[in-house]
Amino acid sequence: MTHSDNHKPIPRSILIFGAAAHIGRPLARFLSRQPQPIRLRLASSQPDRQADLRREFPEAEVVAADYFDLPSMEAAVEGMEGIFVITPGGTDERPAMRNLVAAVRKAGCAVHILRCVGVQPEANLRRIPTALLKAPALGLPVQHPYVKEILDESGLPVTYLNFGATFMDNFFWMKERLVKERKLVWHDRLIPFIDPRDIAEVAGRLFLSDNHRHIGQFHTLNNGHDLMRYSDAAALMSEVFGEPISHDGSQEAFFEAYPHMGPRRQYLWEFFEYERANEVVWARNDFVERTLGRKPVTLRAWLQEHARQLLA
Repeated sequence: MTHSDNHKPIPRSILIFGAAAHIGRPLARFLSRQPQPIRLRLASSQPDRQADLRREFPEAEVVAADYFDLPSMEAAVEGMEGIFVITPGGTDERPAMRNLVAAVRKAGCAVHILRCVGVQPEANLRRIPTALLKAPALGLPVQHPYVKEILDESGLPVTYLNFGATFMDNFFWMKERLVKERKLVWHDRLIPFIDPRDIAEVAGRLFLSDNHRHIGQFHTLNNGHDLMRYSDAAALMSEVFGEPISHDGSQEAFFEAYPHMGPRRQYLWEFFEYERANEVVWARNDFVERTLGRKPVTLRAWLQEHARQLLA
């Protein structure tokens, strides 16, 4: 196929949900740097973050939007040709996505929707433990299959960005013990890694691509390099930081280290155990590298960049 065979319109206007967060914000930065003019609309549900977005992106329109409030969704998507959709953990996806579909259909101008999800590829819902089904505090294995079902049936021009990885900046959750004890306290899960900034650039490049073949696809993203346990990550930290970093993956240490999570700790632990039972599914891939045209950020490079923030 030649370039001339491509026929996806490139959006002239793009709405970013979650625009103040760790994927939406770098996506807004990437799009605002493009030579071709793109009308940006940045959505956040938090007033303080809306003010922050207005300061950083004075040329963009900043709006409040709530997935469970249809009028706000209709106002957010009106006139938008590109839509980046990401939801907070624990979102009840069925009413949220039904509102999105209704709003986008009413607007009638979307040419490309990117929807972020996070599931193990080809996961069998029958294998999800009852504990996760009854208390979907994160929502990933339970809620995201509903997302795909609803959006597939909608017939809208959707591309799924599946996070087949953990975010490198999640290490900031673990900072307290790193600072106090030089200890990484987390379940010893086996998982690929990715820098959220690379996800943002992938999203931006897909919006700017005229290749229609991405519509309807389910792309699983990781950095194609790091597939490791957290005990391996602690060993890598020791190399990068130049001092010993130990690892404790016990349930007792996990519960003791993160009391602020409350009941969510139990759900997280059950989720990690579910992942462990299915960890053979994880595989490195080069989709991110091919889309970016460069090597994605490795965990080593990310740790080198953020060493002072993690240890200070």
